[in-house]
Amino acid sequence: MKQNNRLTQLLAGLVIGLVTTIIGAELYLRIFTNFDLFTNFDFIKNTGIMGRVAAIGSLLNLGVFTFLINRSKDYMARGCILAVIIITLATQFI
Repeated sequence: MKQNNRLTQLLAGLVIGLVTTIIGAELYLRIFTNFDLFTNFDFIKNTGIMGRVAAIGSLLNLGVFTFLINRSKDYMARGCILAVIIITLATQFI
């Protein structure tokens, strides 16, 4: 596989992972709480539950990762894992 194609698949997996985590966090907040990720972001950040919300939102990435591995999209799956790592580091510093 060419280097350019690997990078493209890795970046596509990264974007898929980031979007999936945001969707998962939004779904969690809308279904189980009265909060909204975008309108109540400051409140969520100030109360210190941002890490929990991001962790629960990242659970949706397990399904995406499994799907990508089963379809032999290894570099996209790596991008999905990279997204989880980036989100974990971002929640530590926000």
